[in-house]
Amino acid sequence: MSLQDRFLEEIKSNHRIIRKVCLVYARTKDDQEDLFQECLYNAWKAFPGFRGDAKFSSWLYRVSLNTALYHKRKSQSAYLEVDFDLAQYPFVEQKEEDSMAQLYQAIAVLNAVEKSIILLYLEDLSYREIGEITGFSETNVGAKLSRIKGKLKTIIIKNGS
Repeated sequence: MSLQDRFLEEIKSNHRIIRKVCLVYARTKDDQEDLFQECLYNAWKAFPGFRGDAKFSSWLYRVSLNTALYHKRKSQSAYLEVDFDLAQYPFVEQKEEDSMAQLYQAIAVLNAVEKSIILLYLEDLSYREIGEITGFSETNVGAKLSRIKGKLKTIIIKNGS
């Protein structure tokens, strides 16, 4: 199997990872699509160096999050807007609209590192896996998650009133 075929097979199985990162870090549909393409491009460029020491999904999260964080620093105006309109986020299922809208609105307020950690947590990754992707220790991930959950709860309660 060629390198390109292996990459495409992995992306077909894991493309939602990139979509979720784009949902959290880009505001508009156009920005999400641009970021998706950039994440995909960066993953393709880095794929020959993927050794398989970690799961492909963990590796793809790292590449996608690094791309999103670089994009955020490069263009503050296109990212991290707090204004939330569910119509701009086509990746959210309609039947989950209310609770997901609240959650993503709250996540939009978090800083870039907090977004990364909560996104990985919502994917049911272990503290160890989150640490491998973000570079934090398991203990540090646990402490950060505790603070992030509290912050999200406060934001959701405040916005719900």
